[in-house]
Amino acid sequence: MSIFISSGEASGDHYTARLAMKLRERGYSGDIWGMGGVESRNAGVRAEWNGERLQLLGLTEVFSAIPSILALRREMVERIIERAPEAVVVCDSPDYHMRLIAKLRARGYRGKIFYLSPPTVWAWRSGRANDLRRDVDECLPLFKFEHDYLLSRGCASAWRGHPLLEEYNHRAETPDLGVDYEPGKLVAFLPGSRGSEIKSLLPIMEEAASALGSMGWQPVFSVAPGLNPTVRAEMIRRFSEKGIRHYDGPGGALMETADCAVGASGTITVEALLRRRYMVVTYRLNPISALVARCVIKTKYYAMANILAGCEMFPELLQEKATAANLTDAALAWLEDRGGLRGRTGEVMERARATLGEEGVYDFWCSRIAGEAA
Repeated sequence: MSIFISSGEASGDHYTARLAMKLRERGYSGDIWGMGGVESRNAGVRAEWNGERLQLLGLTEVFSAIPSILALRREMVERIIERAPEAVVVCDSPDYHMRLIAKLRARGYRGKIFYLSPPTVWAWRSGRANDLRRDVDECLPLFKFEHDYLLSRGCASAWRGHPLLEEYNHRAETPDLGVDYEPGKLVAFLPGSRGSEIKSLLPIMEEAASALGSMGWQPVFSVAPGLNPTVRAEMIRRFSEKGIRHYDGPGGALMETADCAVGASGTITVEALLRRRYMVVTYRLNPISALVARCVIKTKYYAMANILAGCEMFPELLQEKATAANLTDAALAWLEDRGGLRGRTGEVMERARATLGEEGVYDFWCSRIAGEAA
């Protein structure tokens, strides 16, 4: 008896780690194995493959890794077919997992397949909904509008809320950051959880942080725990050599003490919304990936918090707008409360936050997955 779990992205690894812990809490005694990152491995998932191998971003980065990814998928398919787990649970990383699922079905796997945080078919590549309908027994999306869209396309889907909601509501006391700061002055800088995004964003973030520091604000950088170990070590070395204050821990914990955040677009924008923290959102793709994205992505906003709000609640400084001067100015607009920005934005945050659903999501996921796997 076993359940196969696979995650690659740092956010997905967090969800699968929590899922594995909850399965054990609820009495599941079978083998929980597969692919995962640091959190999943620490949570007891028997990781036969390292999830950090999928931390890629952009077309050119993916192209260079294609041979390795193909070999990984072939090996994984063979192992799953051989061991025949009662359930396969995949999370995020759709370019890898959608093909994995299709290969498994083609090879005759008849166990249950669940997709946590399924592909954003509502934003682009809507044809993938047909593949989800064909190959996945149940999608477990993070947001209500995703659930509604999947149902409208004939996909099996179940939703209760966003898992981070209960984690935030039951969080422990704010950890010691290991740095001195003055309350109301700290600005959190969150350069991301992938090596490629850190490489493109860190220089402009450092410049913006220096500018804010010269005005009396206190910038602190987050080093994401789920980073590739080599990238993580290089970040810490860089910050130490430059005398840049940093927190070696979750970005959410750093935001808890900050007055404002500047960060890479991703799950962290939802964490900012949960904490009612204003965030300047930025991103840079390589030119080829950016061109493709502009052609195919159908949403008006890029940050999930803004999609939930239905407006640019958090400023989005993407591509050519991602400059140190723009990041600095956008952060100062909040820090200085220009034109009553804090009051206006606070109201929008509350409306967007109300869309995140109910607590008990990990228990809900377990009841769907373990119930089928028992």
